[in-house]
Amino acid sequence: MTTDRETVKQAGVNGGAIGGKLSFKEKFSVGTGGLTVSLGNQSVRTTGQGVLNMILGINAFWVGIVLAIPLLWDAITDPIMGNLSDNFKSKFGRRRPFIMLGAVLMGITFASIWLIPMGWSDAGKLAWFLTTSLLFYTSYTIFSVPFIAMTYEMTPDYDERTSVQGYVTFWNRLGEMTYMGLIPLSAVFIAWRYGYTESVELTTMERMEGIRIAAALYGGLGMTLFGMLPAFFGKERNYDISIKESQGKREPFWQSAKMTLRNRAFAILCTLAVFTIIAGMFASNMDWYLLIFYLSDGDVALGTQWKLFVTIGYAAVGILGIPLIVWITGKMTKIHGFMVIYGLMVLNAGVRWLVYRPGRFETALSWGSLESAGASLAAIFQSLIWLDPLTGGMFWIGVGVLGQSLIADVCDDDELKNGHRREGMFGAIYGWSMKASFAISFVMIGIFLNAIGFDPGLESQTPQTYLNMRLAMCLGAAGPAVLCFLLLQFYPLTREKAEENRLKLAAIRGEVNS
Repeated sequence: MTTDRETVKQAGVNGGAIGGKLSFKEKFSVGTGGLTVSLGNQSVRTTGQGVLNMILGINAFWVGIVLAIPLLWDAITDPIMGNLSDNFKSKFGRRRPFIMLGAVLMGITFASIWLIPMGWSDAGKLAWFLTTSLLFYTSYTIFSVPFIAMTYEMTPDYDERTSVQGYVTFWNRLGEMTYMGLIPLSAVFIAWRYGYTESVELTTMERMEGIRIAAALYGGLGMTLFGMLPAFFGKERNYDISIKESQGKREPFWQSAKMTLRNRAFAILCTLAVFTIIAGMFASNMDWYLLIFYLSDGDVALGTQWKLFVTIGYAAVGILGIPLIVWITGKMTKIHGFMVIYGLMVLNAGVRWLVYRPGRFETALSWGSLESAGASLAAIFQSLIWLDPLTGGMFWIGVGVLGQSLIADVCDDDELKNGHRREGMFGAIYGWSMKASFAISFVMIGIFLNAIGFDPGLESQTPQTYLNMRLAMCLGAAGPAVLCFLLLQFYPLTREKAEENRLKLAAIRGEVNS
């Protein structure tokens, strides 16, 4: 009697494409959408925090509220877009038309956010930011939900799915290396343009001018140009299957959402996303405030240089770690890879407690000459701040690669149980859980900063304020990581189960998708 695997091999068509292997060109080109997703996901939040609170001096609590509302709006529109994408029909497919449209709209709306009328009151400035951010995040949803769904359906292979997400995450990390540069690089450019020797001499109007120029470049190149490539080179391999399964009928939104949420493995992944993001956001925001107000005496441009170095370090370690993550999952499982990530997260919390402390940073960074640049690099090395990305750089990489790869397996499990492909809805609700977590995090951070007595108008905060920031940065990351590690013990969709589901689907269809 033949085994399930042998049965599928005998039923294979399309040139024996049972392995689901993809070309480098397709994975690399589709992966560029990861840059657009990264810039869209990160740039508004981080730049908005710096512009509204640190440059314009608006209260951190209201800044947190205004940053959270668009994320909640985004979280609401994501499932709607997911259902629309799953059921859309056109000669170009169900994903690619939205990917193209969303990329163009993202570039336009992102540039508009920073055209804040400087003569308006704080309330007026917040209203402008909120309105334009809602337009941007709507555009982001139009792009990101179909794009992410398309990455799920590119291959049926367990390990190749991790490889696909590795390419997406590679471009995502390149975005991470650039989004923190918007404020400091714009300040350096404007200082050069107006003949200032130091960026700290810039007026608020001049700082905003630089941010507007940089935002236009970020939106036009990073979001629109790179975001359009997946629409040209990506293949929707499950489009015909979806049409056949639905028999021309549109699946109702609430029915699709209900069936998606019933999947146990998916519910665990969403819970992991919530814990992980809250931990990561507290850590990344507290170190930014410490770097600016503790290390740089309130100089936003200088402190952001330190943060940019840390961010680039995280991205570089993450990019180098992508092959390691793919190798670990190939030798073991994606769950084991996640366990390694959370273990490193706890280690990183301890390292941060030792590094971000009094006396560690005493030399101001300056890049005006080779001599000063050398002294700055020496100060960075002596500060041991590089230990932070060295131990923590695998964190966001693991979440991006493994989380998305696991959802691709969940989509197979759902189809086997319910007879319908709904990558868009799974990706949208997973994105909803992540964005809702970001929104909650920003509100919590604003409340926390007010509670500990943080004042953006002061160049230096009290020792107790700094201590509370350090505690939040470390314990706020280690605690959720431990909870995630324990939750993984209950995840039901093992490698063996995922492989079994794939083989059953192929046998039911009587063919193997290329």
